[in-house]
Amino acid sequence: MVSFDAILLSLALGIDAAVVAFAIGLAHPDKSHRPGIKLAAWFGFFQAGMALIGWATVNGFEMLRPWAQKSASIIFILLGLKLLYDVIRPAFDGQTKVPKHHHEFLLLAIATSVDALAAGIGLVAFDAPFVTIGLIGLVAFFMTWGGAYLSLHLKHLPEEWAEGAGALILIFLGVKTLVW
Repeated sequence: MVSFDAILLSLALGIDAAVVAFAIGLAHPDKSHRPGIKLAAWFGFFQAGMALIGWATVNGFEMLRPWAQKSASIIFILLGLKLLYDVIRPAFDGQTKVPKHHHEFLLLAIATSVDALAAGIGLVAFDAPFVTIGLIGLVAFFMTWGGAYLSLHLKHLPEEWAEGAGALILIFLGVKTLVW
């Protein structure tokens, strides 16, 4: 059974991938669905993979388990605050580099999934971590594809609102994990 928290976490992590895919889709000369699907596959795989690595790191070391619950709360809150900071002070220079080679897709996939690595550490607070990891990958795939698709039809996306919502979701999950 997929928990509501797992759905929220997956959506919060997928927002960043969707925003990146939208920006790349606007700049990409190929206006077919192929670049979006390719990007979605990379992002979905790496979001799930990084979450799995984070979860396995905590579970692999017995000495980390007593700290895992509180660490998960702190990580979710810090990720949320980082996203809020990024909304307030964007580091984007207005130029979007369009990935053309596999190593460029790889670097983008890693960069957008670092948050999933940290969130994976917090999965110790979830009842079904493998289901959540799969959900993270699927949601990232579809949100990335959706962001790329929207870039074919829209010229602007309210990125600040989407990333702000993702930040608030992560902060909520962190506080909930800390309190309950």
